[in-house]
Amino acid sequence: MLFQILLPVLVVLLFAAAFILIRTATFSTAGHPAEPAKPIPLEPRQAAMHLAQAIRCETVSTARGKPNRQALLDMHRFLELSYPLVHQRLERTQIAEYSLVYRWPGAQPELDPILLMAHLDVVPVDPATLPAWTYPPFDGAIEDGFVWGRGALDMKNQLVAIFEAVEHLLAAGYQPSRDVYISCGHDEEIGGIDGSRQVAAWFREQGTRFSLVLDEGPAIVLDGYPGIQSPVALVATGEKGYMTLELSVECEPGHSSIPPRQTAIGILSRAITRLEAHPMPAHIRALQPFYRAVGSAAPFSMQLSFANLWLFGAYCRGMMETNPQTNAAMRTTTAPTIISGGIKDNILPRQASARINFRILPGDTISSVCEHVRKVINDPRVKFQPYHGIAWEPSPVADINSPAFISIRHLIQQTFGSLPVAPFIMLGATDSRHFNDLAGQIFRFSPMRLTAEDQARIHGINERVAVDELAKMVQFFIQLVQAWSQPKIM
Repeated sequence: MLFQILLPVLVVLLFAAAFILIRTATFSTAGHPAEPAKPIPLEPRQAAMHLAQAIRCETVSTARGKPNRQALLDMHRFLELSYPLVHQRLERTQIAEYSLVYRWPGAQPELDPILLMAHLDVVPVDPATLPAWTYPPFDGAIEDGFVWGRGALDMKNQLVAIFEAVEHLLAAGYQPSRDVYISCGHDEEIGGIDGSRQVAAWFREQGTRFSLVLDEGPAIVLDGYPGIQSPVALVATGEKGYMTLELSVECEPGHSSIPPRQTAIGILSRAITRLEAHPMPAHIRALQPFYRAVGSAAPFSMQLSFANLWLFGAYCRGMMETNPQTNAAMRTTTAPTIISGGIKDNILPRQASARINFRILPGDTISSVCEHVRKVINDPRVKFQPYHGIAWEPSPVADINSPAFISIRHLIQQTFGSLPVAPFIMLGATDSRHFNDLAGQIFRFSPMRLTAEDQARIHGINERVAVDELAKMVQFFIQLVQAWSQPKIM
């Protein structure tokens, strides 16, 4: 009798286990790694010397409306002298005085063009950190197999690699089928408002629309990604939106010896605490394409969980929330960054204010974030509005099943060897956001291998790139231009 009762349960469990295992076995889309590319005869030292020269142009961006005019003009001159064929055969246009656009005419101008993006500017160096630099940040030293200096990783390396690639192809007599554009903004590090935004406006006026765009982005992470022990190439198929809300509370001022039950600072603090305790909802499915793409590089337990989110979704979400990086990748983040209120310790302030920064996940919107804030705070005394009106929506997300993404994966594996290539949502902001309405698909990727130590050098101390790694970047862009400028990609 007991067996007759348990048999149906056992059959159901066996079918469920089989269903779960089949879904897990068919979950991965990693595909077969590409064959290594044929070696391209390059002189690594040449690209390194050009990057060193670019670093010596102190194109530091500090504040809008204050461009380092001479340094930017020096960069223009450096490009002219270093890449003569580019400047002989490509059309160059200066926009907003300092940003540059190059057009390489294709043999079939009726085809939509492609766009490669870079920026000329770098972030400042904190003077207090100068003693910690092995070589001065703007000397462009080439030592110990590395090019050292501000911009070596962000992103004069990519700028130089693009120009080296195009110069090489021109020297080899290559003729693209479609137009190839290069856009060099001059103020990306402070938002690109006067640079790439103006470039995008110029393209709109020209009626130019791109089939594909590639900008800077994540790289090949040698130390792995949370849950992944092996190196993985991260290609950003989308980019988070951005908004800073200013919260403010006004109360009657007075003497601190006779305080009311609730003060402006107390009310504001309660609102901030509520926002931190109740963040925007997590979307665990936002991570599913990543773990699907890495395939067997992820532990079996993780493959099983992400292949069966219908069963393990809550478990996966809880696990991913414990890591700041994966938590940020699956939700709109909430970060209090500035708070102010009060002028003296015995005076109740009339006003207290705070700024909360939100990085908005594709699928959420500025409107949905504001509605979430209103509901969570649930206090009409707390007013909020976008700080200085600066906010933008998340970008569209590119198709990971498209020939363009498949070609990027193929080129990465050809250049850097057999490794998983996974889609990713860019957590920060790039100039490419100004082109969201001008392109069929936008990808963000920096073709270089980085350790966690290397990543800490970006905007930090002792920024450097390996000479051999720079040569790999040049090789990647040579192959990318050849692949993407054909009438049919892949």
